[in-house]
Amino acid sequence: MNGFGITWKRTPGGPAVPVGPGVYFTPGTGTSLTARAAALSSLLPPDAVIARRTAAWIWGIDVLPPGVNETDWDVELITPAPAECATGPPLPDHVDLPPGHVREQSGVRVTSRARTALDCTRWLPRSQAVAALDQFLRNGVDTDELKAMARTLPGYHGNRRLRELLRLGDRGAASPGESWVRTAVVDAGFPRPRTQVPVAGPHDRCLYIDLGYEEYRVGIEYDGERHHTGRAARAHDESRRRWLRKEMSWQIIPVTKLFLSRPAPYLEALLTALLQRGWNPDDTTMTRITTRLNSLSRHPH
Repeated sequence: MNGFGITWKRTPGGPAVPVGPGVYFTPGTGTSLTARAAALSSLLPPDAVIARRTAAWIWGIDVLPPGVNETDWDVELITPAPAECATGPPLPDHVDLPPGHVREQSGVRVTSRARTALDCTRWLPRSQAVAALDQFLRNGVDTDELKAMARTLPGYHGNRRLRELLRLGDRGAASPGESWVRTAVVDAGFPRPRTQVPVAGPHDRCLYIDLGYEEYRVGIEYDGERHHTGRAARAHDESRRRWLRKEMSWQIIPVTKLFLSRPAPYLEALLTALLQRGWNPDDTTMTRITTRLNSLSRHPH
């Protein structure tokens, strides 16, 4: 890193601390990701910038992998490309950032909100990339802005995967779980479901179904642990779905975190519901879906 070497090491007491020439900083136990990023940002040269998942966290958007605590996540950096790599393809950790792609947020030198969204979409695993993009879109980032930015960057311009993921983005996704499910549904060959489908509820209230096919009145809802655990939450879900089923003729397929490791049963239930409600896919679509389901059944995640 231009002759300035610094790494994070785990201390016997637990916290990670920066180790490098002239560095004397010891964060307390369980130091937050933002605090560690701020400390590192103040120690590093100006051309080293906090990036990707760490930058997203500092912008207030959680795109850490499922089950990962922020205190355990390493600070991610972008540093200038080494001279010997200047003529080759850019590496994700070594890039020359345009001035407009760098901001200061919460005392940290960080990639801009749009650049962070683009980097997460470009480099994260597929379902996590879509979930990250959805959250950024929900927080005001514009898809057209990201497409325009991508056209100016080597390794981003013309990237097929990036173009596809940008098309998959949807600001209607209210949680990462909904994004993961929508991605799996589309990847399996189903039509893209609409997000946050409005349906008339009791007492003139409007209910919103996470993902749905209005023509067939088939919906999918992700029951995350945070909002759907406990007796009261379960009773609310049952009452709501009973209304949707009896009064509005919707069939709702509840999905839990088990979907991440065993999606096949849920996708089979979706296929059955859509076919029973009148969906008539062509032979190519049906073959793609059944092939995908067979593969998932044989090789669960």
